[in-house]
Amino acid sequence: MKLARLLVTTLGLLALAASLAAADGGDFTGTYLASLPQRAEILQLHQDGTALITLSDEVTSGAGGFTFSDSLGSWKVAGPRKLTARYLNLNFDVTGPPAFSGTAVVDYVYEFSANFKTIAASCQGKIFPPGVDPFNPSSTPVTTFDCSYLNGFLYQRMPLP
Repeated sequence: MKLARLLVTTLGLLALAASLAAADGGDFTGTYLASLPQRAEILQLHQDGTALITLSDEVTSGAGGFTFSDSLGSWKVAGPRKLTARYLNLNFDVTGPPAFSGTAVVDYVYEFSANFKTIAASCQGKIFPPGVDPFNPSSTPVTTFDCSYLNGFLYQRMPLP
């Protein structure tokens, strides 16, 4: 009985320590904001390895002259404070009646600060026309782009109240 109580207490303390470490920025998951002079981005990294990015300029002209949707994706650990992530978003041509114009695949690299409160990001993206498999290595994109606009800007972890 004492051993069981000791085990439960130990597990409880370990869970509390993990919770405090996560709340203190000891992990990757959370909500982050990149506030730039002409735009902003919100990044959410979920504990299950999924992720979401929403950008303030989705409704204006993006890469290839298309507007685009929120980006949904997955991430994996690539180092002690480094993640790689792949996102998908849908693109739309709004020069006439709005029409689906393709799918973007965007690969990010996230480098976290030592305290996990900021992230430096870079990306490479490709937009594929409708009907083209964006995961087939032989598929040809209609355009490619990067996130050089993020150079010198950091995502900041949203603090909890």
